[in-house]
Amino acid sequence: MKYDPDALDWQLDPQQFARLLAFARALRPYFRPIYTGFVALRSDQGMLLVANHGLFGHELPLLQLGASEIAQRPLRSFSDRVLFLVPPVRRVMMGMGVCEGTPVVAHRLLSRGELAYTCPGGAREALAPMRDRYKLYWEGRHGFVRSAIRAGAAIVPLAIIGIDETYRQILDAEAVRSTLLGKLILRTLGEKYLMPLYCGFGPLPLPQQLHFLAGAPIQVPRDPAAADDQAVVAALQLAVWQETERLIAEGLAAREERRRQAEPGVARAVDELTRWIAG
Repeated sequence: MKYDPDALDWQLDPQQFARLLAFARALRPYFRPIYTGFVALRSDQGMLLVANHGLFGHELPLLQLGASEIAQRPLRSFSDRVLFLVPPVRRVMMGMGVCEGTPVVAHRLLSRGELAYTCPGGAREALAPMRDRYKLYWEGRHGFVRSAIRAGAAIVPLAIIGIDETYRQILDAEAVRSTLLGKLILRTLGEKYLMPLYCGFGPLPLPQQLHFLAGAPIQVPRDPAAADDQAVVAALQLAVWQETERLIAEGLAAREERRRQAEPGVARAVDELTRWIAG
């Protein structure tokens, strides 16, 4: 049968999701996650977590772990269609609770009261040059607001601190463009997927501590027709954007304070080494 994301119900497989959470617990000592504001996610209401985009999605299991342990509800994620083109990759994604992010799929999950996660900045934000770490590329990104309004789901701004330092960017996208790999990506996938060259501990991410800061849920208009009012959508998108930027600034300041207060030892040495490698 031909794959059609809008025809699927995207129900979560409890057994596969339990295995994912076990994997996330194994990752906890490596990334040492901190969760702020997650108690506010305890609700039967559909909610859409909206965050800055990091590399490769390796923050997702730890974010799902925090939602499970603190908010006591599973977290789904919306992702780009490119990850669903190949059947084996698609099966892995679906086992992790990841869904292809179409408007129909988003409405299906949010309207039945699920907690979901998206990064409006997409590939452009994830693959931005090092000088633009933690910059939000949300210009013209209004789809998440429309989906939330149509489903009556609250929008929750989320900052993820540390995700932009899990890899060092060796070559930016412009430098990769003229290489054989760059030309292949441009020809097969298009401009938005032109990837810089990264390194961590080889291909593995650096053990950068991740801090997830969730803001207060922002309620949307009760009338689903408001999703077609551009002024309402633009105002709500700007409010979410500004609050996410505020949370990012708060998280970065908190990280610097933790570093100043850190006692000498292995944890501090690892943090300083990771910071040096990440640049």
